[in-house]
Amino acid sequence: MSLCLFNNTYDNDVSICRTVTPSAAMGIISPRDFVDVISVKRYEDGTVSSNATNVSHPNSPPQPGYVRGFNHPCGCFCVPVPGEPGKMQLFSFFQTDLGGLLPRSVVDSFFPTSMVEFYSNLTKAVKSLK
Repeated sequence: MSLCLFNNTYDNDVSICRTVTPSAAMGIISPRDFVDVISVKRYEDGTVSSNATNVSHPNSPPQPGYVRGFNHPCGCFCVPVPGEPGKMQLFSFFQTDLGGLLPRSVVDSFFPTSMVEFYSNLTKAVKSLK
């Protein structure tokens, strides 16, 4: 689960958002926060793209109790499937540095679960756009 706590919208397509995640793996992984500039665009053919990268912002300094994570340039493209109304094909790319001193084995065991949750939330968000 993630929650956008801070959002500065600069125009209809670009915003800066601080996202927080709760602790995970029975508290082994501390809560994280990320500050990203996000661009969401809708195209005439129905394609939706959401792209983001880490940014520093004076309204969102590191907070006590959270480990600051870092998102490298990342994004998703939802492209309509030709001839199949209501279906979208998803292309995504992510590279996240969770920060802190996590052993690689902990990250590797946790990350697949968080990605399943991400795609579940993405499916709900895309359906709400209809």
